[in-house]
Amino acid sequence: MSFMIRIALKLLLAFIFMLAGIYALLALFSVFIAPNLTEGSVEMFVLVSGGFLFMLVLLFFGWYIGRPFYYMIVWVRYLAKGIYEAPVHWQTIHSEKKTGKLKGPYALYHELFDHLMTLTSTLKQIEQDKRDAEQVKREWISGISHDLKTPLTYISGYSSMLMNEGYPWSEEERKEFLSIIHQKADHLRELVQDLNETIDDQIPIQREDLDLIELVRRIAADVISAPGATNYFLTIDSKPERLRLKCDSKLLTRALRNLLVNAIAHNPAGTEITIRITQNESQVVELSVEDNGVGFSFNEANQKHFDQDSPSSGRSGLGLSIARQFIQSLGGELTIRSQKNQGTSITIQLPTETI
Repeated sequence: MSFMIRIALKLLLAFIFMLAGIYALLALFSVFIAPNLTEGSVEMFVLVSGGFLFMLVLLFFGWYIGRPFYYMIVWVRYLAKGIYEAPVHWQTIHSEKKTGKLKGPYALYHELFDHLMTLTSTLKQIEQDKRDAEQVKREWISGISHDLKTPLTYISGYSSMLMNEGYPWSEEERKEFLSIIHQKADHLRELVQDLNETIDDQIPIQREDLDLIELVRRIAADVISAPGATNYFLTIDSKPERLRLKCDSKLLTRALRNLLVNAIAHNPAGTEITIRITQNESQVVELSVEDNGVGFSFNEANQKHFDQDSPSSGRSGLGLSIARQFIQSLGGELTIRSQKNQGTSITIQLPTETI
């Protein structure tokens, strides 16, 4: 039954009820009171009684029809204030005997209540999606801002070396330094372009066919060539000599570079760092960054903070959070094993499709 028909029937019912009441009142009046009144008094009594009964029916009908409207107005006010929930008395307007059924006066407008609930749920989801998208944008910008430090370190270090008048650099060394500075300037340009990239609700991923072993070698050579990494020992232990997969090389590079830079920045000179690459029978690629450095206390409590991007120590800082964010966006997992004075092992698992 349509909404307009139900309203019309309710109005008709109220009108019939009012007429029935007036006829009943007139019948009682004609039997018990009219014989004892004059003609003028009868007219006055009928007029007053009919008006009273009309007002009574009108008030009842207004209460019956208006109460749900008031509830809906309150609900709309909630939505206007950004409160995407049903009003606090939502359960009280439902019948306890009939689960999910609205009570009498509210059942008349059940379509409107259904639409309001749908609108509320939609607005709530839109608000949540908006918050999620803003969070992704903040993390993206934060990650790029953090990664900008790496090429800046190269540029600053090699330019300082070139300006050092106390050491007579050869022409070949100068060209090498300038080449590295140029490469890092290009890297800065790429990061700035990424910073200006439009991010909706997830990190942009561009998968490509790549050789993981070769990519890791280039990243390792780049990191160990930094001016501050000369006293560290970095090796690659890979069982497969070549391993082709489909992955976003840019995100994987940024993730691995952050792990290697962390291993150097938070450990003393002479630390040995090993990158291990394996692939199991399930075609899952495991890439581990291990060091024999100072380590740090990492347990379930630290893991909770790490998952919430709220690091509990200097080592489990933004670099690890960025790496984990990128690996998860690629469909992988990042796990940490570390104890104080016993080194650190960070493992990346990538269930990517091998070629």
